[in-house]
Amino acid sequence: MASRSGAAGLVLCGYPFHPPGKPERLRLDHWPAIDCPLMLLQGTRDPFGRREEVENYTLPAHVECHFLEGGDHDWQPPKRQPQTQATLIDQAAALIARRLCASR
Repeated sequence: MASRSGAAGLVLCGYPFHPPGKPERLRLDHWPAIDCPLMLLQGTRDPFGRREEVENYTLPAHVECHFLEGGDHDWQPPKRQPQTQATLIDQAAALIARRLCASR
């Protein structure tokens, strides 16, 4: 676990906050012990934690959340959306790269 390993930071891509369809079974008990910077990239339609759910969780202050519009757990948007999965992956990679460069 990052809280015991002395990690300099974490990037979580599509964290499974709860099993699909079971938002009452949250997987957040260990989050207060994570004391390194944490960047979360989550699809707004992720069945493991949709945007409206995640925004209502009490997360540590050092968690930086980014939501990929329309993405599911694999960041696949609906066909009617102009962005593609590759576009969302590129957005996530750019956010990660920007954060890494800012940390130097």
